[in-house]
Amino acid sequence: MIKRIDNLSFKQIDTQTRFEEQITRNNLWITWGVDNMFVEFLYSLIDFSPIHNACIRSKVDNCVGNGFTQDYKINSKESLNDIIKQAFFDYIVTGNLFFEIIWKNQRSEGIAGIHFIPSKFIRLHKPEDDEIGVTKYLYCRDWKSPKKTPIIEFHEFNPNDFENRQIIHIKDFQPGYDYYGAPSYLSAINDIRLNREITIFNLANLINGASPSLWIHFPSGYPDSETEQDDILRRIEDRYQGTNNTGKVVVSFSDDASGKPDITQISSNLQQGFYSEVFELVQHQVLAAHKVVDPSLIGLPSRTGFSSSAEQLETAYKLFMKTSIIPVQEFIIRELEPLVQLMYPNEVINLQIENPTLY
Repeated sequence: MIKRIDNLSFKQIDTQTRFEEQITRNNLWITWGVDNMFVEFLYSLIDFSPIHNACIRSKVDNCVGNGFTQDYKINSKESLNDIIKQAFFDYIVTGNLFFEIIWKNQRSEGIAGIHFIPSKFIRLHKPEDDEIGVTKYLYCRDWKSPKKTPIIEFHEFNPNDFENRQIIHIKDFQPGYDYYGAPSYLSAINDIRLNREITIFNLANLINGASPSLWIHFPSGYPDSETEQDDILRRIEDRYQGTNNTGKVVVSFSDDASGKPDITQISSNLQQGFYSEVFELVQHQVLAAHKVVDPSLIGLPSRTGFSSSAEQLETAYKLFMKTSIIPVQEFIIRELEPLVQLMYPNEVINLQIENPTLY
């Protein structure tokens, strides 16, 4: 699994927090990232860091709240409350939302259905020569092999289009990007990666017995054969490596018959506590990118435990809701309300989400 994720996006965007939108002659779509898989990389980041994972899920849960106070059927199988968690999750993770709009046979009667489409299946069609912006979208189940997988073409949402399948693309403005939206935590991607690398490093240390490597030098001459060298190395490894005390051993030989075996411990040149300090910085950076003012809000205690008083926690929660949750709710509601109104032209649509209290 780890190898698959590494091959996904880090080959060409290593140590970067931005992605590229590329238009090439050979492809119909605007490339989402250098390898066209940046959105999949954003999904995979959720598994990279428990802090990032907790932030994402906490924001989604708070955005959804107790659901819409008045629910509406948006297609034959789903209502708004059925798809709202998927929608918030996709928007918070990727910065994009895509809905297929299905009109009734008589356009004056409004919309027949609204269907949520995960962002990973959509790419924007590159503009035609006489177009300024994007007017088409492409749907594919596997963008790793688009030539082997059927691609469905959609047009942008247009009430005057009576022929083509249509999609509405919801994204927030992000400077520097013309086509795809970007998530709010984009600046913390390197920190999320670093969180993962620290855990992998610690795991490798534990697997290796948390002991430094050994360099064993024999100045008494070279063994007679390569087989004998391998036998010496094997016996040393059997002594210093095992299920309870693994380590790495380097063995060397030289011609000095008067010498004796020289055993050197190879220790790390990193100062003690280095990774602990880095981890604290990573946690701070990720929380800041998500606008989480107090880690207790997402279930992360400090070293001394959950030290925040009830009053402090309530103040932090209100600030979190005001700066990180309510703006996202208002933005999505503002985009969805006209669509629901087209489905129910004879009703007054006023979408509201019921936010739970802290206690």
